[in-house]
Amino acid sequence: MTGYKELIEAIESFAPIDDYADIDSSGIQVRTGNGVFERILVCLEINDDVIDEAVETGADMIITHHPLIFNPLSSVCSDDVPGRYIIRLVENGISVYSSHLPFDFCETGNNAYLAKLLGLVDADTKCGYFPEPVSLEKACRITEKALDLPGGYIRVVDGGRESIHKVGFCTGAGGDMIRDALKDGCDLFITGDLKLHEAQYAKAMGISVIDAGHYGTEKIFTENFAQQLSEKLEGKAQVIESKADTNPYTL
Repeated sequence: MTGYKELIEAIESFAPIDDYADIDSSGIQVRTGNGVFERILVCLEINDDVIDEAVETGADMIITHHPLIFNPLSSVCSDDVPGRYIIRLVENGISVYSSHLPFDFCETGNNAYLAKLLGLVDADTKCGYFPEPVSLEKACRITEKALDLPGGYIRVVDGGRESIHKVGFCTGAGGDMIRDALKDGCDLFITGDLKLHEAQYAKAMGISVIDAGHYGTEKIFTENFAQQLSEKLEGKAQVIESKADTNPYTL
């Protein structure tokens, strides 16, 4: 088991929150008073299935990427979300910590892990290169395989370039970073939740975009974060990767 302070220090050793304190909801979100933690469940976000899983596995802490509480709450009601979730968590003695923007952009976070899965070289947290130029079609297949997505899941804007070499990327909703990708000379930008006007802009400017979905680009959080936390805790608590499906889209 690990103490509360020790757990927070372990998390923030690789995903520090100080730089995001004023713009994000990362950090402890629900604390039920537990002084120590034996089982920690890591997931993208909380829903009823995740809470069921936490109860079944005996988890006393859930760590999420997407915060359960984005904005200050004026009330906690059982007939509202996230009120229902908070009540269930407290009733079962389960605390919640969220690592959102801090884990998106830290050196070993979501974006760095996406670059690794894509096989990009000379990559930083903003862009990288395929080892050799590929067609847009090939880039789509690489993305699907890297993120374990079914055929037809992604949406594509064809910027008209004959080959794709330099790739910009942002997990989650990163359509507002297309301009940065253009300035960096990227042939392709990979993100999720692309808006229509962002797609129109990309096509007009001649940069291709792969929209692999918000869930599709960030479900990798679970395995990446769990592995790092497990290494930091050195067996002092069991770290469990959630198997509950939090993708709200079924078709």
